[in-house]
Amino acid sequence: MRVLAGDIGGTKTAIATVDIDRTACRVLRLVRYPSADYPGLEEIVEEFLADESSRPRAAGFGVAGPVREGVAKVTKLPWRLETRTLARRTRIPRVVLVNDFQAAAAGISYLRPRQLATLVPGRAEPGGTVAILGAGTGLGQAGIVRTRERVVVVASEGGHVDFGPRTPDEDGLVVFLRRRFGRATRDRILSGGGLALIYEYLRSRGAAPETAAVAAALQQEDPAAVVSRFGLSRRDRLSRLALEMFVSIYASETGNLALQYRATGGVYVGGGIAPRILPELRRPAFRRTFHAKPPMEELLSRIPVRAVVDWRLGLFGAAASVITE
Repeated sequence: MRVLAGDIGGTKTAIATVDIDRTACRVLRLVRYPSADYPGLEEIVEEFLADESSRPRAAGFGVAGPVREGVAKVTKLPWRLETRTLARRTRIPRVVLVNDFQAAAAGISYLRPRQLATLVPGRAEPGGTVAILGAGTGLGQAGIVRTRERVVVVASEGGHVDFGPRTPDEDGLVVFLRRRFGRATRDRILSGGGLALIYEYLRSRGAAPETAAVAAALQQEDPAAVVSRFGLSRRDRLSRLALEMFVSIYASETGNLALQYRATGGVYVGGGIAPRILPELRRPAFRRTFHAKPPMEELLSRIPVRAVVDWRLGLFGAAASVITE
């Protein structure tokens, strides 16, 4: 079945034509757009379809925000999406809207081994619940529950719950965030903006001096990209400390989600940030922190964690929503 698929994020919106069935998904054409440059999704879809020879009969969109009864509000954009309006304005008869991490969860079955990287080894329990989370513009989460009759994807806005600090450094980070935003959430920290905020916090308390090279780069580039690049290269101590703190919190939240869903079928780490900092995620510290949940270490020791290195996962799931909804 040929469908139009979209992954709608606060920073980028990806639109693709896709051939999909129950077992395979093939992307035929894909374009990424800067979301904030457009007044709404309809304008992006029309621009994409202008270069297509035919208009698909169905479309599925994963949206970074809650979806209810065919209506979605993108959390970090002033967009309100409605299936009826989208269908009318794009002249696509069938339109499906789902939460972006509900789409990501639905896309997991289309992944191949080369699109995954093991972070924590383990043995997935056949039929066990699966969890997925991912940091990008924000933090997305979802679960997959398998029964004898069907597979159910459970959407979540768990990224917006309160952050629970584990260390004195994290206590200080919460105070820093509360003073600026009034509340410290997991989404605020585990995102591109969150990595930059961790850097600011560590700089403010004098954890290490800021170098001239990083200060200059921060004025010209995306701060999260700067901190991750210098942190991964080990050329800057302050960036290194920020990246290590970010990854430690990410690993802890991965363990939290594994326990919340009792995800014996495994945990997947998606989102746009994981592929960019994959060398750091693969270090032993991530695995140790994931397991450090007494008295649940034994349960967590059996649960595998894999990073999704193909950023198109959300598109696969958005397309799949058309044939499963």
